[in-house]
Amino acid sequence: MKKALIVLTMCMTVIFLAACGSGGAGSAGSEQEATTAAAASDGSGDMYRVVVNDEAGKPVPGVMVQFCSDQFCQMGEIDADGIAAYPDSQEGVYHVKVYSVPEGYAEDTAEYPVPEKFGDVTITLKAAE
Repeated sequence: MKKALIVLTMCMTVIFLAACGSGGAGSAGSEQEATTAAAASDGSGDMYRVVVNDEAGKPVPGVMVQFCSDQFCQMGEIDADGIAAYPDSQEGVYHVKVYSVPEGYAEDTAEYPVPEKFGDVTITLKAAE
């Protein structure tokens, strides 16, 4: 029983580290990142996207978001286009929380539901008062 627990713990650690990795320095990682970025930009593909805009509809880069299920959370940073994409996720029940916002924006503590099928979650940030 103890050996099984150790093996399970080691497997979970490897999976966790693989999920947190940078994708490697090889060309395969770069191609995957380019494909992901292209799909995120045009809204295609089997992925979830978190889109963050200000009240004028302009993208808000630098926002940190958490994309969560009941079992795990993935951090993501909103890019210059106002998008964070989660291509490795499976269809399911997720929610998004804003972890941090850039200076000049009000804190957002809401929990945003994610569509059960791949799609977008749009968050509108308000200016700080």
